[in-house]
Amino acid sequence: VLKITKRSKTPLVRISSSDGKWHGEWNCDYIFTLGDLQLEDLAEETDTPLSIQLSIHKHAGFGLSVDGTIITSFTTKCSNCSSPYCREIHTSFKVWILPSTRDKGCTDQLPLLGWDDPSVIYVKPGLEADLDSLIQDTLRLATSVKETCSESCEKSEPKLQPLGKQNAASIDRRWSRLLELKKET
Repeated sequence: VLKITKRSKTPLVRISSSDGKWHGEWNCDYIFTLGDLQLEDLAEETDTPLSIQLSIHKHAGFGLSVDGTIITSFTTKCSNCSSPYCREIHTSFKVWILPSTRDKGCTDQLPLLGWDDPSVIYVKPGLEADLDSLIQDTLRLATSVKETCSESCEKSEPKLQPLGKQNAASIDRRWSRLLELKKET
């Protein structure tokens, strides 16, 4: 019997909510690759670097606010003509890191504001907030499902490119009926 154990992923970007040595405001800069953040599907090369800049503000008795900026560029394929092109991303996010005293069994506490809000992360005192999934989601939202290499390519019809056979096309045949309907209208 072969037992496969999943290796636990150590968070890359962590912020402690109870770090007493920092006061006011400070900055953190990180450089990772798309592979480090498990975003290999976004680009042709997984060793594409990306820069993450965090500006952290400590609010006395309340928590931390984090303003983040993500900058990267990578080679991807145009969804219309399949040509490789350089996609540049410069996006930002904002998140609050608030202390949590909520116990699982405790029912007499007031509900926490923003408990389901993705821009608020609650952290028990002494633990760290993991920002990896927020960074991944921000990058995925910054990339479109239909990425095109130019504005003119975006407005044009998808091109059928032969794959080997004379009549074979690079577009999935499941889309053929929708393309026919689009041409009729």
